[in-house]
Amino acid sequence: MARARSDMQYQRVGIIGIGAAGLQHARAVINCGHNVDAVAVERSTSNNIKYIKDIAPDARIIVGHQALIEDDSLDAFVVALPWDIIPKVLPNLLASNKPMLIEKPIGLTVIEIEAALSKNHMGIDNKLIGFNRRFYDVVSRLKTRLDEGGLKSAHITISEDIGRQKSAHGDAIVPHLISFSSSHTLDLALYLLGTLSIVKLYGWKEKSPFVSINGLLETDQGLPTHLSLNASDPSSAGLRFIFSDSTTWVLSPLEMLSVFDRYEIVEISQNSKIRRYMPHVSEIVNEPVDYKPGFMAQMDAFLSGNFGPGASVQDALNTQKFIEAIQSSANVNTCEG
Repeated sequence: MARARSDMQYQRVGIIGIGAAGLQHARAVINCGHNVDAVAVERSTSNNIKYIKDIAPDARIIVGHQALIEDDSLDAFVVALPWDIIPKVLPNLLASNKPMLIEKPIGLTVIEIEAALSKNHMGIDNKLIGFNRRFYDVVSRLKTRLDEGGLKSAHITISEDIGRQKSAHGDAIVPHLISFSSSHTLDLALYLLGTLSIVKLYGWKEKSPFVSINGLLETDQGLPTHLSLNASDPSSAGLRFIFSDSTTWVLSPLEMLSVFDRYEIVEISQNSKIRRYMPHVSEIVNEPVDYKPGFMAQMDAFLSGNFGPGASVQDALNTQKFIEAIQSSANVNTCEG
């Protein structure tokens, strides 16, 4: 579903970091009708320079993010540095009064984020954090349904593929996977459900620094929210919402909304001697994938200056506080794997 655009504000954009995410953001900037004027790289020999030149041939190449931030000719910046770099440079980012779309995680601990905030109060309101799932059309539709009321319970299921993440990001990522990867789903749960308090959680210590967590949360309205956050769990990951009108709305994967409205009974046959009760799908809606899902709508919102449902710095801090509360509560009752 196309979104109406607000008045365009930021025409000259700088991209800080041109890894996979930075290249995707660059495509979104250009497709929104703006210019990628310059990009910051860690070194002038970066292999990705040829890829950014394919997307934005006239973009200037600048070594070092601070030099780019100080370029007064640019209107706004997209920060897509690696997961372990953004937390280190967050104070510099928040010290700038320029609008920024900053990829998450902006900090790996609450202490890191609060320390950066305590030093910098300039331009905090014009920083959009890259929780792009908030911009999905399927999420917008689900939020409308939730606002209508009748929710009975919710289920959050997250599976972290430890081996794949280690292969992509190294062993150092494992203790931070919830802040790095699971935070997308947890931020979305907070966006859709509001504040979630902890009722009871259990932690299971894996053979790596990762701790799987299972248990019960509760909304401000006293509704149960079941959390299943495990390592390499073959369950269908996503968000599930059960309503009083006998419908169940499911984001699984988060880019697909399925609405179930009843059971279908599959009777015994020659091929199956067991009667089965199969959930009936009344509707399936897929998020567009012409670009990385959510990136176009997120970039459109950022460049218009109207961030809509986007996550603020405070939202990112609240999500990290939620993560650390979950980890702290689960670690009280940790079993050894």
